[in-house]
Amino acid sequence: MMIMNATQTGPHAARSGDPRIGWSATETAHAPALHHRRDGILPTVAAALSVRGATLTGTAARGDQRPELHHLVQDFLDTLTSGERDRFTGRCAETILISRHIAAADATRSKRAARKPMTNGEARKALKQAKLTARRIREDGDPLHGSFASPCRACTALSAHFGVRIVDPAAAGG
Repeated sequence: MMIMNATQTGPHAARSGDPRIGWSATETAHAPALHHRRDGILPTVAAALSVRGATLTGTAARGDQRPELHHLVQDFLDTLTSGERDRFTGRCAETILISRHIAAADATRSKRAARKPMTNGEARKALKQAKLTARRIREDGDPLHGSFASPCRACTALSAHFGVRIVDPAAAGG
């Protein structure tokens, strides 16, 4: 009768569900062949917000942490119904740019005005005549690379709320 040790390793060792068993084996795991290089940030969307001659640019947020949004933007997104939200709501390039511009306008308010929180009316005034466009960023050779990316439901509502006009430069009259 043969006694088997639970930590037996080597080419004849039975595969176990425990990853610690056989970890010291000399075999190297086979890595799959790469068919093409994939950049970690792609695909994404880049947007540009133009307000009275000044332009802000940015890309959609990724990662575990949600981006810090201006309280007016966050409050608006929190009031959206589930039909107007997506799982990535608040991470879009459009949302981040609108939030950044409002935060910059909030920071430049006078000391007297800064005593009170910024209002939606003041934010709309700061975004007066604002235009926003977004483009898809993809790998080389992808036919969608550089094409207009229409905003999601939340960004459409956010843009309308603050009076930001969405512009597709390729569209007639845009």
